[in-house]
Amino acid sequence: MVSVPASAAPDAASISEAVELINPSQLNWVKTIPSAGKDSPEYAILRSDPKTNLTMLMFRTPVPVHIKKHTHTLGETHVVLVGGSHIFESDGKRYVIENGGFMRMPGGVVHEAWLPAGSQTLNILESGWVVNWLKGEPGPEDVNEYPPVSKK
Repeated sequence: MVSVPASAAPDAASISEAVELINPSQLNWVKTIPSAGKDSPEYAILRSDPKTNLTMLMFRTPVPVHIKKHTHTLGETHVVLVGGSHIFESDGKRYVIENGGFMRMPGGVVHEAWLPAGSQTLNILESGWVVNWLKGEPGPEDVNEYPPVSKK
């Protein structure tokens, strides 16, 4: 534990101005595959830092979805809040993030993912909400897509 001298601690007024609070009813959900209608995954941006571009968002999937191969310039973090296991593949290796699990990958890593129905994640994108798609953005063909059988 680190102690901070009282003179360095922020005052109550600056703390209340700095606190950010968003409750579920305040989230602005945006469809990622609008043509999929009610089956489209959705995201809601929680915070985007104007200085660093670090962006925190929630992502939810009403039905299973495949997220095509892509990269991010800087690191990406996933925390599975609800909805079972998420499967990521990168360079022939499979990563399974269980419900309640955490995964961070550095920038530039080519990966794709399969997310189950009813899932919700907290995502932290260090380079902002920017995705470098390698084979096009997800479309209706990616909705209701389950992961392939693991290659062993």
